[in-house]
Amino acid sequence: MSNEWFQFRHFLIRQDQSAMKVGTDGVLLGTWADCSNCRAVLDIGTGTGLIALMVAQRNPQALITALEIDPAATKQAKENIQASSWSNRIDVVQADFRTWKPASDQKFDLIVCNPPFFTRSLKNPDFQKATARHDDELPLAGLIPKSAGFLKPEGKLALILPVSRIQEAMAMVDENGLYLFRRMDIRGNINAPVKRVLLEWGRENRVTEISELVIETGIRGIYSEEYRRLTGEFYLGARYLPLH
Repeated sequence: MSNEWFQFRHFLIRQDQSAMKVGTDGVLLGTWADCSNCRAVLDIGTGTGLIALMVAQRNPQALITALEIDPAATKQAKENIQASSWSNRIDVVQADFRTWKPASDQKFDLIVCNPPFFTRSLKNPDFQKATARHDDELPLAGLIPKSAGFLKPEGKLALILPVSRIQEAMAMVDENGLYLFRRMDIRGNINAPVKRVLLEWGRENRVTEISELVIETGIRGIYSEEYRRLTGEFYLGARYLPLH
């Protein structure tokens, strides 16, 4: 894979101007989030536009608002989306989610976010990269309550987080009247610990669906049938990404 672009089955992602490159976290969230029957979707921190494009491919009725705080990434996301088949259904907006308000008090059926999640760690001196990776500009304490306020009564919030931040996130959603609908634990291989967790919340108190996904089998570069099935509509040939 060139560091400047990544070819998916039905769209091309150029990423030389975005600090957040195509990675497994975004692909997993884009394939796993339940966008069925969703009309209005909000993608927070769209980066290259990857998740917005994946949702648009999966749901031909979805109208997607893709927010991005970084000017260079916003410009590239717009270019990626304009070059796709779904440019008429994705609106890329340069904005800080902490202060952004949707037009006409719009509510969303689905909100997705692959948030920056590093805290208290050494920052990259490159401001663009630091913003993409550290949660100073988008802390969970701001992301979750505000997202909850933008959901329709039947709406869902879907995130991917490192396992170390699950308890923090769960405490915040409890405070904002959300219940855990689905959880998927992600392992890089069968012997690896869980590194990432996919989470989906909504306002209905229901039994939580809990599952696990192993990306690779015990052999490096050989991907599990479950991972191939989940991502098969997006990856081109054998071009899969490992979980870092």
